[in-house]
Amino acid sequence: MWRIDWIQWMWLILTFVCIILELLTTGIFFILFALGTLFAFIASFFSVSVTNQVVVFAAVTLLCLLFLRPFVRRWLHLDGDGSAGTVPDYIEQNIGLEAPVTEEIVAGGKGQIRIGTEIWTARAVDNRGIELGRTVRVVRIEGVTAVVELVEPQKTEEEFQ
Repeated sequence: MWRIDWIQWMWLILTFVCIILELLTTGIFFILFALGTLFAFIASFFSVSVTNQVVVFAAVTLLCLLFLRPFVRRWLHLDGDGSAGTVPDYIEQNIGLEAPVTEEIVAGGKGQIRIGTEIWTARAVDNRGIELGRTVRVVRIEGVTAVVELVEPQKTEEEFQ
């Protein structure tokens, strides 16, 4: 029958503390320490000395920081500050597209546009209002909001005279 010693409780508690800290932050940092504490916890069941458990913790954490963290950050599109900064390709393809305004974009506020078959929240790049039915061009995407500019209608030859 397994008996849990104080050091095993310590590793287990540290694992949960690191997981909670990771949930409170966005940098993919504390979860790597949680992996280290989890491996040390597992090592403690194999009669490994406390010193060697600390070595296992340090080695696993260091390896995760050096090799796993960069891979996970690229995979999750995280910037240096931990925020999701890189816009995925399928969203980037909307930049430059023209779209009709389906709900008036109020000055300094938001409205809605239709990009393909999707309805997007939109705001004007210059914070002015844009009426329903006008055509806009997507300048950039900020989170789930399209930042747009008004597309001026082409003037006909008669309007120039």
